[in-house]
Formats: sequence, C-alpha cells, structure tokens
Amino acid sequence: MMTGTRISGVEVDNGLQRLRTEAFAQGGLGFGAEAIISHTIIHQAWSRRTEDILQNGVWGFIHSFQDFSVESMDYWLKDIRRSSYVPGVGTWTSCKVYLYPDSEGKLETFDAEVLRPAQETTIPDRPADALTLFQDLKAFPRTLDNIPQWMWTVFRAESVTPPIYNPQLNTVEWDNKRLPVTENGTDFSVEPEIIDPSKEPGVFAKIGRKLFGG
Repeated sequence: MMTGTRISGVEVDNGLQRLRTEAFAQGGLGFGAEAIISHTIIHQAWSRRTEDILQNGVWGFIHSFQDFSVESMDYWLKDIRRSSYVPGVGTWTSCKVYLYPDSEGKLETFDAEVLRPAQETTIPDRPADALTLFQDLKAFPRTLDNIPQWMWTVFRAESVTPPIYNPQLNTVEWDNKRLPVTENGTDFSVEPEIIDPSKEPGVFAKIGRKLFGG
C-alpha cells in the first residue's frame, strides 16, 4: 500500500473545514454519511476525482447530482499543490481528502499517480502520457535526480526529453528554452530565453544520458 504525506497549515485547515461544512450539510454530498474519502490525481493538463462514501457502515459511491463546489475542492487543491512546490524538488501528483461530520479531516498527498484498480463496474484509470508529464515538469520543474522513476519510465517509453530545473540559474530548461522559476513554480508571464546549446552543453548531455543511457 502506497504511503502518503499528511500536510497541514492554515490554508489546508481552512479548506478542510469548508469541505466538511459543505459535504455534511442537508443536501450535501455526504449528508447522513459517516465519512468521505475524496481521491484526486492532478496534472496541468487534466485532473480526475472520485469519492468513496461511508454510509450505514458500508463504503460505496452514492449516485447523486450533488458535488463539492469547484471553489471548495478543485481550486483549493490546485492552490495547495502550487504552494507545496519546492524549486527543483517538485510537488505532489495525487491526494486523498478525508472528511468526517464530527471530527477534523486530513489531507494526504502522494508523489505518484494513485490509480484506481480495475473493476467490473468501472473503467480503469488512464495513466498520464509523456506530454502530460512534460507539462507538469515545465510548470513545477525538478532536477534530474528528483524526477521519480515512474516518470522516467514514461519519458523513455515515448522518447520524450523532460524539462529540467537548473539550480544554478533557478530556471526551467527545455527545447533550448529557459524560463525563471519562483517558489510557486515557473513564471510564464515572461518570454522564454533562447539557449545556445553550443555554449551550455552540460545539462543537455546529462539529460540525454539519464534518458537514453550511455
């Protein structure tokens, strides 16, 4: 079983309280339930979220037109993911939000895609492709050593070279381009700088060896 990291803070605690109030109120997604676990995979290009609800001692999905508001859940998680970014190290990809009607909830994050197992009644989750992961690392770049093996496996399979964080310049570099990186990710408000690889061959050679061996 994959182990996650519990994160906390004012923004997290306030968000969990909003979700708790919204979920268990009359007409809410979890009205009358004992617990909710919300599972989310977030990428720059797309995200996927499902809920498991405990009601009368049985876990399952309640077919309902009710859902969390976009502001309370989806926008909140994206903000938390952005504020969790550490330059060169990255940010999380999946999370679980635990909510209870009579006690505090929690947010658990994972540096991997936590995919749902295939079942007869559900379509198996689709893992991210190389383009999706490329966009993630362009927005929240990592150094070579901080890109996890599961990402490298996808990049190698599709022969895609990922964006890389340059700790000397505090930038992200890809396709002979460069953008500055802030504490919350890449600054896309400026035009990329063009890199001359003949003058800066080192980092690109390292990427090639990491990706293709040699």
